[in-house]
Amino acid sequence: MESTNKLHLKIVTENSFEEDDIEQTIIEYGKNFGKLEYESADSGSNIEDLKAGHEYMLGKKVWNSHPISGGHIGWVNLRKGIYAPEWKPLKNFMENDIIRAFPDNGNIYKCITAGKTMARTPSFLTNASVEFYDANGNKWIPNYNYEVNDVVFSLDNSVVFYYICETAGFSATEEPDWNKVANGTTVIDGSVTWRKERTVKWKQVGTSSNFKPFGKIE
Repeated sequence: MESTNKLHLKIVTENSFEEDDIEQTIIEYGKNFGKLEYESADSGSNIEDLKAGHEYMLGKKVWNSHPISGGHIGWVNLRKGIYAPEWKPLKNFMENDIIRAFPDNGNIYKCITAGKTMARTPSFLTNASVEFYDANGNKWIPNYNYEVNDVVFSLDNSVVFYYICETAGFSATEEPDWNKVANGTTVIDGSVTWRKERTVKWKQVGTSSNFKPFGKIE
């Protein structure tokens, strides 16, 4: 059998017909259909439409199903790896959910402990053997002027839960009893209102794909 120039599909030609094995020809044609499907099947109005957890090869193209003037024809993958949606602030994640780091560092992360991400991006560790919390904040301070979306942790050094400011104001002179606050509910601290949230824990589990738009439409 011979191969095509671009996709390297195995085909029968006049030159190879006499020597080609029928069984092997059928097998190779089946592989051809797989290659063709891989090249043409993926499309969407946004790159976020891709299925999380699927590995894409370098150079894979995804076609824009709703092209518009000023937009792009599609997206091309610049790095072999797994696709996952980008990390987002203030979003709930369940165990085994996966994301890619923001800003991009080339890695995929799996949620080890369910929780809610913070308003500011965490420092994504690149050591696959280390689990880490989606933690970006400071310990609670008395008589401090807090603003909306500020995050604090308890003075006992625990980061299992964090507390996000929903109503700006000054904290009290004594730390709230965080243990009496149920997850997802609020507590009043002086003139500040805090909401208790469970901190997400992540682990680096692989390399992420890296799709970029191509073919600007004038």
